[in-house]
Amino acid sequence: MKRRLFYIAWPLTALLMLATLPWLPAQVGDPGKQTSREVFVAIMLCSLALAGLCSSAFVAWLGRTRPDLINLPHRAYWLAPERREATLARLGEHLSGVGLMLVLLMGGIHAFALLQGQPAWPQPPRAAWQLGAAGLVLWFLLWFWQCYRLFPAPPAPAAPARQRRPRRPGDPD
Repeated sequence: MKRRLFYIAWPLTALLMLATLPWLPAQVGDPGKQTSREVFVAIMLCSLALAGLCSSAFVAWLGRTRPDLINLPHRAYWLAPERREATLARLGEHLSGVGLMLVLLMGGIHAFALLQGQPAWPQPPRAAWQLGAAGLVLWFLLWFWQCYRLFPAPPAPAAPARQRRPRRPGDPD
């Protein structure tokens, strides 16, 4: 589900950024920290392109070519050859959630700059931006917790059966 949402939201956000370029002010940002709208959109699109590192296709490729670069709890167990493909599929789906968060963050930053440049448009209250940021932070923290739960500690190895020695005459019972 997260993977599908990510693959839909990712290009739509890039198209939104390109389509709204004419409505951005000529200088984006606070006074003293401004940049041109073209540079702003280029930076935003590059940041959005980096969200592609959260795609399931990238995770699968990385897991097959360089599994030593994947960091997750109990990596030796979960990336063992017999579990690697299933783990990469689960990790790719889960990482798409981070990609979706990044896409929403980039879209929110762009929307904020766009609305700042168009004061005649209806403006959301400041609390809405703060609530959105808090929601993303909470979602990110829940994502970490879920990741840890998704890859629990491996089962303990079975204790070896105790060897019984033959009974000798004169041994106590």
